[in-house]
This record gives sequence, structure tokens and C-alpha cells, in this order.
Amino acid sequence: MPIPGSLFGRIAALAGGALVLLLVLAQVFVPGLGESAIEDRLTENGGVAEVSLKATPAVRLLWGSGDALEISGSGLGLELDLEEDPRAFEDLDRFGDAQIVITDSDAGPVRIDNFTLTQQGDDPYALAMRGVTSLSDIAEFAAGNAELPGSGILGTVLDFTGVGGTDLDIDMDMKLVSDDGRIRVTEGGSEIAGVPTGPLAELITSAIVLRL
Repeated sequence: MPIPGSLFGRIAALAGGALVLLLVLAQVFVPGLGESAIEDRLTENGGVAEVSLKATPAVRLLWGSGDALEISGSGLGLELDLEEDPRAFEDLDRFGDAQIVITDSDAGPVRIDNFTLTQQGDDPYALAMRGVTSLSDIAEFAAGNAELPGSGILGTVLDFTGVGGTDLDIDMDMKLVSDDGRIRVTEGGSEIAGVPTGPLAELITSAIVLRL
């Protein structure tokens, strides 16, 4: 028996209304769920974080993409892992605009005073960071990650001689691009007391963005 046109119209209207309601609910609740998950990952070792996710429609966030991402955090304890996935920017690339600001936090042997990573559209990522470290902290970190016998002895010796504990300023000012998710420096650099730091900028950036 064929469905009367009026009944078919009512069914279609109800289905359309239900779909609209689901989209509205998703727009309201999905960003909040994603924001809370990222905040929890960032503050796993202490500190506070505030995350804002924007996407239209919001269901795009379920697949890890969106229009804008904003993060601010303070007092975070971030671990640096030399074995972490090198494609740190893979998730961040899925957002049109991004801004990450971290203050008064620790990342391995580095005390972060201020870390700012921004990106708009197809522009390169802009990274600026100021912080401090010491030779003993760097030596202990390097020895521990290299799994060398007597990890930490180097730092103890440096402290004993009065050299290792001296604060060394860290300055980072560079442009980064994502090479299939991998961080690549295209301009600028990073220094510890005027000496190039090598991959330290990539390690610190990875420690933050891999928690998205």
C-alpha cells in the first residue's frame, strides 16, 4: 500500500527536524568534550590549561579537524621523549588557525617562561620561546635518554664544580612548516646562551602538540 503524500511529508519533516536537532546538539556539546580531553592531557602532571575548539559543523572535531584551536596553559609539567612520534604536527595541521601559549611551565630540563606557537591558514608556524636551563639538567636529560651507565653523574660533577647549576637563557624565534606532519625549521633558530640548541625546539614543540 503506497504511503500517502501527506504522511510521507510529515515523516520527512520529522526526520529533517531530528537531523537539525542532532547537529545543534553536536555544535553545543562536541567542542566541550574535545576541549576537556585536551586539557586533561596537558595537565596530566599538574598545572592549568584552557582550550577552545571551533568547527562548523562541530562533528568535524570527531575526526580531528576544525576551524580554529586556541590553547593557554601555565604550570604544566611536560615530558620530553626522544622516541615520540616524529609527525608531531599531523593533528595540528587539521586546523585552519592555531594559537598555543604556555607560561611558567617545565619541559624536561627546560623551564619555560613563555612559549607561543601560532599559525594562520597556509602560513608557516611562528614559534617564539624564552626560558632557562642549566648544563647539569641538560647533561642528566641527555644521559638518561641515551640510557648511558651512571645517568646523572655528569650533572652531579658539573654541580660540584660550580658550573653546572648556572642558569642559561634559552631564546627561540623561528618559522616552522609541517613536512607530512614532521616539524621542519625554515627560518630562524634557537640558542642556549648564544649557542645553537639543535633539536631542542622540535622536542619542546612536540611535547606540547602531541597532547592535542
